[in-house]
Amino acid sequence: MADKPSRSLVIYGDGFAQLIHGHLNSFASHASCGFLSLRETEDKRAVKEVAQLFGVYDPTISERFMGLKAAMLTLGFDVFHFNELASESLIWLGFQCGEVHETSKYDLVFIYVWIDKFVGFVMQLASPSSIGSRLHLSIVMSHGYISKISSDLSFLFPQQSYTMISGKLRHHSPLLIAQLQEAVTRKDLAKEFSFKEFKEHGGNHAIPADRFLCEVAFKLWKAPKYGA
Repeated sequence: MADKPSRSLVIYGDGFAQLIHGHLNSFASHASCGFLSLRETEDKRAVKEVAQLFGVYDPTISERFMGLKAAMLTLGFDVFHFNELASESLIWLGFQCGEVHETSKYDLVFIYVWIDKFVGFVMQLASPSSIGSRLHLSIVMSHGYISKISSDLSFLFPQQSYTMISGKLRHHSPLLIAQLQEAVTRKDLAKEFSFKEFKEHGGNHAIPADRFLCEVAFKLWKAPKYGA
């Protein structure tokens, strides 16, 4: 547990779980990896995944998590500007020139863009400085449209707690998640950002996607530990 509240950067790639490149594999090899299970709904796939990830059916994020300040950036950035976007998103979180500022414009920033190069820039900016111990970085990848058989959570053992919740659950094509914060997150044995690698060597297995934000808020000292 950190001695100060963290600030969180969440990077979400819709449909890119099969298009992983070097920066993401490198990140996974240092991170704590697992899955976010989803409920079956009648909404369009991309809409329901983001909706569950951020619990949009509940009150606002600031109301749920003790005034947590959050921002969301989505598609539309030129790939050549990703270095500027990486720097700016960290500045919003109070990280600049390798230093941690006592105050920040936001506690959590959610990025919804093509991500491999962006992840590389963020890791380069954060790793050689004091930023790494205060930045809680989550990378979430969805499968998009993919075979149910190739990514079935029912093979996980022991039975996962998410199966006990009410409602119709989707046991295939979970969101893949890797999280990293220096001296805070545990490092598992996963070496690549993939379903097979996370299933065999990841340390987190699966939790419901709609509990993800609660886990992040806990790192920011804005909520109690999920499951505690």
